[in-house]
Amino acid sequence: MGSGLPVTVFAHGLGGSSVETRPLAVRTPGTRVLLTFRCHGSSDPIAGGWTYDDLADDLTEVADAFGATGAVGLSLGAGALLRLLSRTPDRFERLAFVLPAALDETRDDLATARLRRLGAALVAGDEEHVVRMLLEEVPPQVRGRGGVRILVDRRARQMLGVTPPYPRGTDAPLPDLAPLSGVTAPALVISQVDDPLHPSAVAGRLADVLPHGELLLLDAGGVFWTETRRVQDALATHLCPAAPETS
Repeated sequence: MGSGLPVTVFAHGLGGSSVETRPLAVRTPGTRVLLTFRCHGSSDPIAGGWTYDDLADDLTEVADAFGATGAVGLSLGAGALLRLLSRTPDRFERLAFVLPAALDETRDDLATARLRRLGAALVAGDEEHVVRMLLEEVPPQVRGRGGVRILVDRRARQMLGVTPPYPRGTDAPLPDLAPLSGVTAPALVISQVDDPLHPSAVAGRLADVLPHGELLLLDAGGVFWTETRRVQDALATHLCPAAPETS
């Protein structure tokens, strides 16, 4: 999307594709590169399932191919970005993490149970169940808005059209938080309250441990439903700050 500098790569979440990050990227200046991980979308599978090393490899290869100086990771994509930074903490000049789900601990809670149920429904081809689960992620106050059900139905059909991406084993994005001490890039962390899949406490820890981290905490459902324009503007301002005025 777009052209010119800066070049920013966007990495999506579990079960998503480049379609998922498009709303986040629309107002960011320059060139926006929306990748789809292997095992996701219509991309090729990985025998035995994905690992964070696989995702970090994909993100590195795409970022290097386009000369990206900025990176945005959404949910699982945030984990992939963290694994990449554990290898090369100075790879990017600007960073953003949207709804990070895990840092140095694996997820064995409500979120993983929900993902297992969703995966089972996808394998069974149960569109009604998939739609029902996706609607649970929409804040109650906006579920009745025009277009919401259309978007959810479209998302369900996209997910039903591919094999659910499963991890190869139990893993966390980082072995510990120590590698993040070498990250020099300014980092914006965006989260929302009352999100069991992406606890705001995880985002808070990430913003605190990054040397130049900043937290933007939204109301429930804010990222994609109630405060999307605010998120788009925050990302645009952070990823491409205005050049200083000269006299």
